[in-house]
Amino acid sequence: MHERASGIPAYLDALGLEVEIAALPAGDYALGADTLVERKAVSDLHGSILRSRLWPQLNKLRAACAFPYLLVEGSDLDCGPLHPNSVRGACLAAIDKGVALLRTTGPEDSARWLHRLAVRAQEWEAAPDRPPPGGRALPRTAAGPEAAERLLATIPGVSTTTARKLLLRFGSVAGVAVAGLDELRAVPGIGDGRARAIAASLGPIPAP
Repeated sequence: MHERASGIPAYLDALGLEVEIAALPAGDYALGADTLVERKAVSDLHGSILRSRLWPQLNKLRAACAFPYLLVEGSDLDCGPLHPNSVRGACLAAIDKGVALLRTTGPEDSARWLHRLAVRAQEWEAAPDRPPPGGRALPRTAAGPEAAERLLATIPGVSTTTARKLLLRFGSVAGVAVAGLDELRAVPGIGDGRARAIAASLGPIPAP
């Protein structure tokens, strides 16, 4: 519904796809075979991370489909206010959460990636006895302490050291996500602002 102004639907139509404008449970593009794509221009990616909107969106995407993709559009990943390490850390954290990452240079390039993914999704649906690449029914969750630290450290105000304290207290990213504000504030270095940023950024994490 929100992609009309991007120009991508027109490019997809020119590539031979039938495009239907409709409300989706999550993401911006539904391509079949339980596949959804969330598109973000680089500037929007920076803004979504700073405003703690990215992780709830990706959690919703993961809950809505088996094969979620994050498409980041723009030739310069550093075209925004975040430090280069922070924006790249967020991209790695998305991958750790089981969301595949696509990088494109602009709307036309995005349309070409979506076109190829849609064609592959149709091929998967035409052969239901053949699983999609990877053979997994659900996306992978973040695994290992380093992946968990990277994920938490992308939250505004949370350093790697603070992420380590959170994991030591709650045991996992999922444990941090379900912790109450009072429990979060009890962790050394976590004030009210950081506690609220953590709660808003993670939201409820779907079970694997």
